[in-house]
Amino acid sequence: MKIYVFFLLALAVHSCKVSSSSHVPLIIANTSTTINIQNLCPENGNCNVKTYKNSLITLKEDTTGRYYPVIEEGDYTVVEYTFKIKGPEGTVDGDYSETVHFQIAKTQEEMRIENDELNNVKLLFGKHCFCKGEAGYYRVNNGVLIVNKTEEGMVIDLEFAVNEVSHKIIALKETIIF
Repeated sequence: MKIYVFFLLALAVHSCKVSSSSHVPLIIANTSTTINIQNLCPENGNCNVKTYKNSLITLKEDTTGRYYPVIEEGDYTVVEYTFKIKGPEGTVDGDYSETVHFQIAKTQEEMRIENDELNNVKLLFGKHCFCKGEAGYYRVNNGVLIVNKTEEGMVIDLEFAVNEVSHKIIALKETIIF
């Protein structure tokens, strides 16, 4: 009986180990809102927007030297836009997705920034697929982001290009109601 308890405890401890090289963003936020949208969503895909109040984006570096976003508690609202295409039935790695992340200061009511200024809001584009050499996160330095906050939420208008990699998302125009 003792040997069964030992193996059960060993299995439980082993299964709780967290990989330090995980590329999945950790979300530690007080509140979030998810909106399923299809405005400007590329064909055959599903798009949604999540907002995380009282959060911020921290850029972490993985073992290959690539950056990825981690959403933590902070004094910003983080916006995460996701576009997904489900892969063919029966494939393990056929799914395709793209993400856009950026943060807006709580006190920021209106904003219009472009090109290199996009680094001020940590604007990142992520490509997630089985596409060697292209998967990962990229800083966006080419585009225009306009944000107007209202009492009900915010209006986002983003147009961008990432020259280092092909992508399907080129614009985001949404009204997010909190």
